[in-house]
Amino acid sequence: MDKTNDAIDTKVNEILIPGDRYFPEGVTVSADGTFFAGSLNEGCIMRALPGAARMEPFIEPGVNGLVSVLGLWADDARSTLWACSSDAGNGRLAGSAPVGVKAFDLQTGTRKGSYDFPGGGFANDLTLDAEGNLYVTDSWTPRILRLCAGSQELDEWINSPQLGLDQWSLNGIDFDHFSNVIYVVNQKAGLLFRIAIEPDGSAGAVTLIQTSQELRRPDGLKVIGPNTLATAEGGAGGMSILTLEGDIANVQRVPAGLDGVTTFAMFQGSAWVVEGQSDHFWDPANAGPQAEPPFRIVKVSI
Repeated sequence: MDKTNDAIDTKVNEILIPGDRYFPEGVTVSADGTFFAGSLNEGCIMRALPGAARMEPFIEPGVNGLVSVLGLWADDARSTLWACSSDAGNGRLAGSAPVGVKAFDLQTGTRKGSYDFPGGGFANDLTLDAEGNLYVTDSWTPRILRLCAGSQELDEWINSPQLGLDQWSLNGIDFDHFSNVIYVVNQKAGLLFRIAIEPDGSAGAVTLIQTSQELRRPDGLKVIGPNTLATAEGGAGGMSILTLEGDIANVQRVPAGLDGVTTFAMFQGSAWVVEGQSDHFWDPANAGPQAEPPFRIVKVSI
C-alpha cells in the first residue's frame, strides 16, 4: 500500500546509502516518511529520517541474529520493523545465524522478536494482511510462511509446486486489501500468481496471471490500487505497472536506467527504488565493472 501523508514534504529525489560494500536489497518507509534499508553484505539496517538525503546507522550488524538483510516492512500499527534475515553465503556474517524474520521497535531499533524458518530456507520478502498476519516468501522452496498475529512461530501457509520448484524462485509478495488475496512473483521464471485466502485464513486456489509482456526478473511487488500492481524488475533496470482484468495483466514498463534494481517502497504516490548494484554482490565475476558507490534509493514516478 502507498503510505501517503500529504503533510510531509519530501524534497529529495534520491537517498544516498554510505559504504562501498553495503549492497542494499530491501527498503520500506514508515508513515512519517522515515526510510529504512537493509544490507546484503553487512547484515545491518540504516534509516533516513523524514526529508533526509542520506542514510544513517540504525541497527548494527548481527543484532538479533541479522545476517544478510532482504525484505523489510514498517508496521506503523504495531510500531514494528520487520526484516527478512537470510544467509546469502557471501555476506560478512555468513553462517552466523538461522534464516528467519526479525522484529525491531520502529522508533528505537530495540529487538522485539526472532522467528526462525522451519526447515531452513531463504527468507526474501514479506507483507501483512488486514488482521496483522505476516506472510514471508521462501526463495529456496515453493512455499510461503505465515506468522499469525500474536504467534511466536512461523508456519507453512502454502507449499505448492505450481509456484516454481527452482532455487531463487519466490520473491516479492503483497496483500491486496481490495480483494483479500495475496499476490506473489516468481523471479526466476518471471511469473505472477494470485493466491486466495480462505475464510479460515488458509491458502486457497493458486492462479497464474497471464501477462502481456514478460516480467524481467521481477523482485519487489506492491498493490498500488484496485486491480493495479507495481513490480521492480532487476532484468530491466526499472519497474512495471500491471493492470489486471480477471486473470490477465497488461504490463506497462517504466524505464529507470538503474543498476541492479531490487525492490521499492511507495511513498506519496511515487516509487522509491533500490539501486543496489546487486549483480556485483551475487556474481561479481560475471557482472562486469565493479560496483560504484554510493548506493541509492531513487524516486521514480509511476
